[in-house]
Formats: sequence, structure tokens, C-alpha cells
Amino acid sequence: MIPEKVREHLEEYISQEVYVQIAVIKGKEKGTTKSAINKYFSSNHFKDLSDGRPYDHFIDGLKDKCLIKLINSPMRDKETEDEVIKELQSKLNNLREDELKDTYWEIETGEYLTGKQVKELENERDQMIKQLDLENNSNKNDEVYETIIGFCKKYEELCTKKYPEAPLPLEILKSFN
Repeated sequence: MIPEKVREHLEEYISQEVYVQIAVIKGKEKGTTKSAINKYFSSNHFKDLSDGRPYDHFIDGLKDKCLIKLINSPMRDKETEDEVIKELQSKLNNLREDELKDTYWEIETGEYLTGKQVKELENERDQMIKQLDLENNSNKNDEVYETIIGFCKKYEELCTKKYPEAPLPLEILKSFN
């Protein structure tokens, strides 16, 4: 199972990307949020999203931080007061080589994932790609639209918690609740 902190971090990243792009379109076009979302569907940003690129970027970053790459690092035995580095050193010094090959460090959250959890992220990416496929099902536009609205709602909920006084350009929570 993917650690909750990792899942939340990835969701926030994707939701922010979607939200910002739709807000930019709405600002340029001076139209409605619905028309901005419809225009978003024909953008390169939506193509990247529907091709799974945010997940690919995240997964590639994880794979780049496989602990086996640090097996000969001089920092393994270096004295430090940094708790994050101490935890990393502990992993490097206590895991077997086969475990190091199957352990990935997600730096933003400080979580460690296994190859099985990375595979789970790849499966989630594949599900998102299917969910956002506009070309293979003409009746799916409404479903994809609702998915995009869902990303925007999540982002506004996050913003409302972190920055309660900040104006939200799409006002999704007001419009769709």
C-alpha cells in the first residue's frame, strides 16, 4: 500500500497542475470555468496529463532515488545531527543488498517505497490514463469533465485549508457544491 503522505503529495501536485492550467485559460479567455475546462481538453497540458506524465515524472524520480545507488556513498558513516540523514544511513547500513535494490526514497515526504509500491503507482497511472481517454469513448466527455472538476475541488480544498483568505480564480467549491 502506498504511504498516505506520498499519495497526498502526488494528488496535490497533479491537482495544482490541472487547476493552474484551467485558471490560466479562464483568465485569457475571460469565459466560464466550464468553457476553460473544455478548452483545456485540447491543450498540450491535458495531453500530458492523459498520457500519465505527472505519474511518470514522479515514478522516474523515485527510481532515480533507489537506495542501491548510495551503497558506496561516503555519507553512510559520516557523523550528522540531521534526523533525515540518520534514518537514511540506518537504511543503507542495515538493509541487505537485495532490499536496497527494492527501496526507493521519496524525498519530498521522506517516505520509503518498495518496488511493489512503485508498481502500484504505475497501475494508478494506467487507471488515470484510461479514465481520461476522450478519444475511445464519445460518451466519456462528461466522465472526464467530472474527473477534472474533482482535481480542481481537491486543489481548492487544499488552498482553503492552507490559505483561507486567498481568492480562488475558479471558485469550483462555490459553483459545484
